[in-house]
Amino acid sequence: MVVQIAIGLSYLLGVTILVRGGKGGFLSKFSFFFSYLTYFLVTGLVGLLILQVAPQYFPTFFWFRFFTLVVAEFALLVEIGDHLFMAYPALRLLGRALTFGIAGVFLLLYILPSFLAARSSDMAVLELVKRSALTKVVIIVVLVAAARYYRISLGRNVGGIALGLTAYLAIHTANFALAEHFGRVAYGPIFSMVGPLSQVVSLTIWACALWRYAPVEEHRLSFPAVGGAPGASLTDQLGRYNAALEKLLRR
Repeated sequence: MVVQIAIGLSYLLGVTILVRGGKGGFLSKFSFFFSYLTYFLVTGLVGLLILQVAPQYFPTFFWFRFFTLVVAEFALLVEIGDHLFMAYPALRLLGRALTFGIAGVFLLLYILPSFLAARSSDMAVLELVKRSALTKVVIIVVLVAAARYYRISLGRNVGGIALGLTAYLAIHTANFALAEHFGRVAYGPIFSMVGPLSQVVSLTIWACALWRYAPVEEHRLSFPAVGGAPGASLTDQLGRYNAALEKLLRR
């Protein structure tokens, strides 16, 4: 019953977020996020249909949906980076490159080795989820650290997307780690409840954060530049970095 209620709340919150985005006219402002949310809801309904009509195919579809959602979560990181550097096209491109670069390095050096180790399929999946989640958390930390350094406000919408994803990853990772530690027999019933509840938590945060579109206001605050030159600002520095990077890319 707890799982069914959590699933119902997830769909209620998800549809509410989409409706609010449509009425507010800001679906296109967060295209990656709303595409991810739509995929999450639609594939969930398809899964329920398969479970009723052809239950023998449900396990295959479940794992397909599970792994595609794990990959699709990286799109939310791209969304966060794009909005942080929205005013600086070249830096936005660099932010995407850093996001994919960090993900690629972790994939080669941290995630893939978990498949090469001799272990059961259950343990391999648990390890994949933990390592993938850690990779995403590292990317979020790097993006937020860059925003704080350059005094870029995350804003209500982008900050909420980042917070909701972080909360989901934290709960999800802890759930899989506990399942790995205690085993399927002892922790199985709790494991099946925590997953849907983690979705409710993240969707609740997203519903609050995206209840209305709140564009980030630019604040130009003066700070000493490198070398102590007075009157320079971190915003000016970002502008210079963006211009220099654009020239480099044109070459």
